[in-house]
Amino acid sequence: MESSLEKQLVELYLAGADIIGEGLPAPLNRPRAGALETFNLLGIPPRGSGYGDRYHYTDLRNLFQQEYERYFTPSYPSAALAMPEAEGERLSLLNGFCTSEQPLTRSENGVIFGSLAAAAKAYPELVERYYNQLAESQGDAVSALNTVFAQDGAFVYVPRGVRVARPLLVTFAHYSEDEALRCFARSLFVFERDSEAQLVIDDRSEGDGAALDCQVRELFVGSGARVELVELLRLGDRSTLVSSSFVEQWESSRLHTLSVALDGRLVRSNQQVRLLGSGAENHTNALMLCGAGEHIDFNTSLEHAAADCTSYELVKAIAADGGTGVFGGRIYVAQDAQRTQAYQQNNNLLLGDAAHVYSKPQLEIYADNVKCSHGATVGRLSAEALYYMRQRGLSDRDARRLQMFGFANQVIEKIPVEGLTGTIEELAAAKIDRM
Repeated sequence: MESSLEKQLVELYLAGADIIGEGLPAPLNRPRAGALETFNLLGIPPRGSGYGDRYHYTDLRNLFQQEYERYFTPSYPSAALAMPEAEGERLSLLNGFCTSEQPLTRSENGVIFGSLAAAAKAYPELVERYYNQLAESQGDAVSALNTVFAQDGAFVYVPRGVRVARPLLVTFAHYSEDEALRCFARSLFVFERDSEAQLVIDDRSEGDGAALDCQVRELFVGSGARVELVELLRLGDRSTLVSSSFVEQWESSRLHTLSVALDGRLVRSNQQVRLLGSGAENHTNALMLCGAGEHIDFNTSLEHAAADCTSYELVKAIAADGGTGVFGGRIYVAQDAQRTQAYQQNNNLLLGDAAHVYSKPQLEIYADNVKCSHGATVGRLSAEALYYMRQRGLSDRDARRLQMFGFANQVIEKIPVEGLTGTIEELAAAKIDRM
């Protein structure tokens, strides 16, 4: 497929190919040609019931057709970046490029943390062993587009048996002034056997400029590893994020991810997890707070490919008048994945007649000895509960606010990173006040 949109993006790459690959090692440059072929073949998915219904309510073609500038060198390097409100080791990226004074560190216990481009130069064999292994296998056009353009991003490597004492904090920031920017950040996170670590990812807008960030994340969780990841999305009303996360878990590993989408013109988060080793456990939680004019789409796929694995998923959305929330969740249980336990729940709250939430939970089961369940609810604030709180002296505004926060807090209270819960509670409460 090579329509005018695809042709424009291909020509953009060809015009800047020398600059894009300049100074970057083979692990980042070698996959570009194959990714370009994949992108040409598939094209940006249209809105509708194709592509397995994954884009039924979200129009990516219209998004990518809009006018954006793309810089192949760092832009606005003097912009000041706010840091995540948590203690830990820090990495900052602005418009897809690392801005940290020390782009890459290696601790005495072998933990490597920093810029993906710097890691590919310093440890090319290590990066090549993992880079694009998961994204390429999915045959996804948007992820292929990221592979074509990616120049930098975040890199984490935790060796076998190492426990990282402090959270690893990564900020992906967007900043522009009188122009709209297109960014392609990439992340590669590798956790070897029996390692432990916490990650905090902060996607945020700095200033009022417009941006489109097309991100890809690959995450390898080795046997017995314990990983906790919290992602906070707080974009400006002119900024959009289209992200894809590909995860591979092995036997007896445990991965707990929690995403909180607070703001953004359009957010599309695609998470695909494969449980490949027996005894693997996955927790996937998300909260979407969809204000007026905001569209937040959270799509998950959990594939149980091995026996005796467990997954828990809780996704909640609150949509104000003029706001839209979308959840598509698929649980796949392979024929050999006996004794699987998989639980999925999606609860949604509408605050007005012009609020919209679309939910599609799915189970696809080919094993006969499993415990699996899924469910979805869409409702409004409880009139009975509001009346009860009003009778006890609360104003209508405070009663509504309290009920919404209680609904949202059932996800927030699951945040696994110590010291981050209070900050996210405050941010969520502030957003609820504006809804």
